[in-house]
Amino acid sequence: MLQTVVDSVQYTGTTAAVEMVEIRARVEGFLQSIEFEEGKPVKAGDLLFVIDPRPFEAVLAQAEAAAELAKAMLASAKAELARAEAEVANAEAQVRRVEQAITVSPGAVTREELDLRRTAVLTAKAAEDAAQASIASANAQIEASKAAITEAQLNLSYTQVRSPIDGRAGRKLVDLGSLVGAGEKTLLTSVVRYDPIYALIAVSETDLLRFSREAIQKLPEGESRQDFELNHPLNLGLGDEAGFPHPGKADYADLAVDQSTGTYLVRGVFPNPDLLIPPGAFVRVQCPRDEIQATLVDQRAIGRDQSGAYLLVVDENNVVQRRPVELGSKYDGMQAVVGSIGPQDRVIVNGLQRARPGAKVAPQEAAPAVPEEEAAAALPAQPGEEG
Repeated sequence: MLQTVVDSVQYTGTTAAVEMVEIRARVEGFLQSIEFEEGKPVKAGDLLFVIDPRPFEAVLAQAEAAAELAKAMLASAKAELARAEAEVANAEAQVRRVEQAITVSPGAVTREELDLRRTAVLTAKAAEDAAQASIASANAQIEASKAAITEAQLNLSYTQVRSPIDGRAGRKLVDLGSLVGAGEKTLLTSVVRYDPIYALIAVSETDLLRFSREAIQKLPEGESRQDFELNHPLNLGLGDEAGFPHPGKADYADLAVDQSTGTYLVRGVFPNPDLLIPPGAFVRVQCPRDEIQATLVDQRAIGRDQSGAYLLVVDENNVVQRRPVELGSKYDGMQAVVGSIGPQDRVIVNGLQRARPGAKVAPQEAAPAVPEEEAAAALPAQPGEEG
């Protein structure tokens, strides 16, 4: 029968998790506890493993003590600077008094006394410079201690290994008491997020060009095409499912055709709240296109041999004829076909193995437009009547 349907293309694809994180030890130590159940859901931030924190607590305490010592050195250096500044002021005052005395009474103070006072000023200024250098050194030690404290705190936090994402935890790959993180970042487990889930399909170069031309034709005048129909609806079906009950959309297309396979990678994303669709599964993905007029026949009516697909039809004289056809998309138990076949032709559904081209039959016609499971298919006559 001739019917308006949505043209679609079907592909075989594989599923992949939207996020899969390897949980590794970032510091070296002995594994103290395991805080999760294998295969169970975890939330971002949940504690998974604990590495013995005591060595890192000791390092942090040492860094904090060094910071306190540097602060004490800074206080001492500031006090020394204040003392040196006071000595400089006192020495300079003494020099001024000696110089004044020499001016008033040239013989009252010797030149040697003046030189001694001036030397005392220089000595006091040298002490002042040393105090300022000590302050700078103490400040530098304080900053170094802050960096050491930050690093120690960071390493201490790494002893609590937490999940970075919501997902499902894998099996533990190490046991309690194991030394981890020695020489390499030991893999402890993995966390996988299943909802939503990706499906990866390989679009042929021919389909890619066809889709691209269709998209260009649909563009408003003056606009340029920017992407490969991202957000285009897709439908997914699992191996044990009829049809495509899981709706989704395309969210990524590759940058070039793979020259080794002649295909173009497209990724779809599908909601998976029940975690029914596992990563790594082979799935069927349907890509709906435009509405078209198509000739549909019951899938049971399609025969196949070395020449390809064919239909057996009954002409106006009730004689069986063979009609070669090309197969299109499937629609709820119906198959779109292209060939010398029309809505007026009577197609044999049951008894294909007994019907022979050129044989005369006594067909029983099924009522049109009834559900597939209730359809009364055209039956061939008994041997001798239909050939």
